[in-house]
Amino acid sequence: MKTLSSFLQERAHEGFVGIATINEAMKTFTCKARTVEKTIFEAGLTPLRYRRNQQSLTQEEQHRLFNAHVFVVGCGGLGGLISELLARVGIGALTLIDPDVYEEHNLNRQIFSSVKTLGHSKAKTVRKRLLEINPALHVKAIQDTLGPENARLFVKGKSVVVDALDCPLTKTLLAFTCNEEKVAFVHGAIGGWMGQCSTSKNLEEVYKDGEKGAEKRSGNLPMTAAFCACLQASLVLKTLLGKPVLDDALLFFDLYDMEMVEARLF
Repeated sequence: MKTLSSFLQERAHEGFVGIATINEAMKTFTCKARTVEKTIFEAGLTPLRYRRNQQSLTQEEQHRLFNAHVFVVGCGGLGGLISELLARVGIGALTLIDPDVYEEHNLNRQIFSSVKTLGHSKAKTVRKRLLEINPALHVKAIQDTLGPENARLFVKGKSVVVDALDCPLTKTLLAFTCNEEKVAFVHGAIGGWMGQCSTSKNLEEVYKDGEKGAEKRSGNLPMTAAFCACLQASLVLKTLLGKPVLDDALLFFDLYDMEMVEARLF
């Protein structure tokens, strides 16, 4: 009897397997999309959706991304776009947490906010959208607040944790927890035309003055949020693939003056 692997190999074209074949395999073998994609990678093949990644990522690296589990904390201006970018590039599992619902003031920058989603859970809305992009994703949405009582539980066992929060106290808690659990961490923050990102877990040094967050003073522009989200998503990929990151530095950017500066933390 033909196996799922042999079925996929027979129908692959130039090392890629398309959605039509994946759907056919799901029906033929009564399995989920994630099982099919897992089998595709294990057979040395790649889902066709990732073909345009191939000049930058190897098949082995794409497989590694599929096996990764990223925890995105905050699903607003940063977290929403970060989640979509990670889903599109091929991260296999995402856990999303955000206690809030979409409000009108989110419409200027939060990619999944629309008139139709006002009043809806941010985390659950993002999850629904990501599964429309790729049904093979494993996505868990949690409508809750991250705090001292649950941070360790959520962080434990993840491949990378992404800080898409707007509260410095919660940011430092998350970074501290990642350090304790030895989990990779990607930080990001924005305000007006400017922002910063890093993979350092030493955020107590960054927020030692107890600032409430630059966005409270400068607002949140859509292009600033998108730019920072792209930087953070890139840092997630580089972390997962063992590339150089920003463990002891902050990368500052200013979109008004078109400047980027790397500042050492120690």
